[in-house]
Amino acid sequence: MRVEGTTDKMIDFLKKNGINLSELSRIAEIPYKLLYASVRDKNRKRELRTDEFLSICEALEVDPGTFVKEQSVK
Repeated sequence: MRVEGTTDKMIDFLKKNGINLSELSRIAEIPYKLLYASVRDKNRKRELRTDEFLSICEALEVDPGTFVKEQSVK
């Protein structure tokens, strides 16, 4: 299952809170290049993988549900 918009919401959160990407990379144990490619590259073509997303949430001590866009049921 893919939840649309989670990477974008994570990007906004990181920018808004001035999170240092190098430090986050170290704490979340995600290689800096992969993290950068997902959240800072202006030509971003890489979404965060689920395990990366959850590792970041754990490192930031943020509930993953914070980044899940509510979707209407059809």
